Amino acid sequence: MRNPNFILKALRTKHQYTQEYVAKYLNISETTYNRKENGFSEFTIAEAEQLSILFETPPTEIFFNQGVTKCITNI
Repeated sequence: MRNPNFILKALRTKHQYTQEYVAKYLNISETTYNRKENGFSEFTIAEAEQLSILFETPPTEIFFNQGVTKCITNI
């Protein structure tokens, strides 16, 4: 079973976004985004909603539904 951090990285890679780009989109530092993507810190609800918009994926699928991983990695 994959964790949300894997899903975020897969979505970011699929969209060809850098961590720097996503961090700027969220208005946080790249270091903070890196810590959040790697599971050392948690995203706020507002950040989760922003990621949902950026990746065109419902936040529940990013953070709670492990089935989305299969769709992302099989493209």
